[in-house]
Amino acid sequence: MVSSIHSVRIWSSQVALNAFKDVSDNKTSDSSASGTSSSSSSLADMLFSSSSGGEDDYEDEKLSALIASLQRTMNGTVPDDTAGDGSVGDMSSKAFMKALQEKLDALKANPDSKAMAEAMQKALDAGTLTVTDAVAGDQITAWDIADGTQTSTGVTSVDTSDWTQFLKDRLTRDESGKFVRNADGSYIEKATGNSSYFGMVGEAYYYISWAATKTAAGTTAASSTDTK
Repeated sequence: MVSSIHSVRIWSSQVALNAFKDVSDNKTSDSSASGTSSSSSSLADMLFSSSSGGEDDYEDEKLSALIASLQRTMNGTVPDDTAGDGSVGDMSSKAFMKALQEKLDALKANPDSKAMAEAMQKALDAGTLTVTDAVAGDQITAWDIADGTQTSTGVTSVDTSDWTQFLKDRLTRDESGKFVRNADGSYIEKATGNSSYFGMVGEAYYYISWAATKTAAGTTAASSTDTK
C-alpha cells in the first residue's frame, strides 16, 4: 500500500515537472472538441499566472524552486520522515499537518498571500480546512496538532482526476474564460463559493478549500490562457 501511494506521488510529480518544463521552454498545449478549437492551460499556467506584470520575477523564482523540489523527489532525495510523526505523504499523519502549517507560515510571510493564508489559518484552527489529493483520490479535514482537542478524522475517498481537469471543473471563470480570484488572492469554487488554493505541501500537490468570508468578497481576474 505504501509502495502504491509512493508511486502515485512520483507519477504526479513527473507530470507536474513536465508541465513546468513546457512553460519554461515557451511551449503551449492546444485541444479541440466538437470542431471547436480551444486553448488548454497547463498545470503550470494555473499555478504561475499573475494578475500583474510586477510579480513576474517572484513567479520565476518560485517556478525554479518547485522544479528543483520535484527533481529531488524524482531522484529519491526527499528527506526522511520525522520519527514518530509518520509520513508527509500520508495526509492523516502529524508529519503532513506539520508540513501544512509550515506552508501556511510561509504564505503568511509573503505580503501578496498573507491575507489568504490568515483565512486558511482560521479555517484550520476551526477544523474546517479541507485538503484534497485528486490524483490519489484522497481528502481530509486538516487538524491542528498543537491543539490537544483536535485529532485526525481519517482520509476519505473522492473521485480521482488529473490536476488540470480537476481545477477546470471546480474554479470559477469570468466571461473571457479567466479564473476569478477573491480579493485575498484565493480562487473561487463555482459550485460552493468557497475559497481555495492549489500548491505544494511537502513534495506533492494539494487542493485546499475553506468557507469564504465576507471580508474577501471582492474579486479580480487571475491571469490565464484558458478559454471556455
